Amino acid sequence: MAKVKSLFGFGRRLPFLKLAAYGATGIVGLLVLSWIAVAVIAQDRIVAVADAPQAEVAIVPGARVRSDGRPTLALRQRLDAAAELYEQGTVEHVLVSGDNRETHYNEPVAMQQYLRGLGLPQEAITLDYAGFDTWDTCLRATEQFGVTDAVVVTQPRFAQRTAALCSRAGIEVSVATTDDYLARTSRKLQADTRERLAVVKALGDIIRTPEAHHGGPFVGLIGSDDNNL
Repeated sequence: MAKVKSLFGFGRRLPFLKLAAYGATGIVGLLVLSWIAVAVIAQDRIVAVADAPQAEVAIVPGARVRSDGRPTLALRQRLDAAAELYEQGTVEHVLVSGDNRETHYNEPVAMQQYLRGLGLPQEAITLDYAGFDTWDTCLRATEQFGVTDAVVVTQPRFAQRTAALCSRAGIEVSVATTDDYLARTSRKLQADTRERLAVVKALGDIIRTPEAHHGGPFVGLIGSDDNNL
């Protein structure tokens, strides 16, 4: 039997198989731990838009914008929900936070224009041009814009991670969930897988509390894109 094992290389592969098994177990354990930790922090913070509590501001995290400057469906759903919160008097202000690292790509301006098209006044909208990820959006909301309590609007799959990160950043937060734009598409599984990995990063941010990629001075909710960061 020993000769047979040696012939097929089984004996030499055994240490590698053990390491692979240990590695896979570790990855699964990390995923499970991350989801449990984030779920505990986010507990009781997820609500429907209609049930969102009174708050100072609605925060809209960025999402992809088309080449012609129009928000994608995911982003429109968030903006529609934020506009609803403003119109029903649940929030007094809307903070749009997204990516503007390149001159030809500007999520906050696209969000501002969409909200203006829905009838929101200019003075009710503040732009954050450096919301490069959810942690940056949450941290900058409190450090640069002085937000202490907020309703964040996003899709259900991102809700727990968003609630946990904003809570860790020091915001008294509720997350109002919009429709799931991928609920009936073939991309849902891919998006869910990416979110599971994003939760691991989120737990790292919660533990390490890194500085935002771009800090800057305190400016407050000033409602003018001339001075927003």
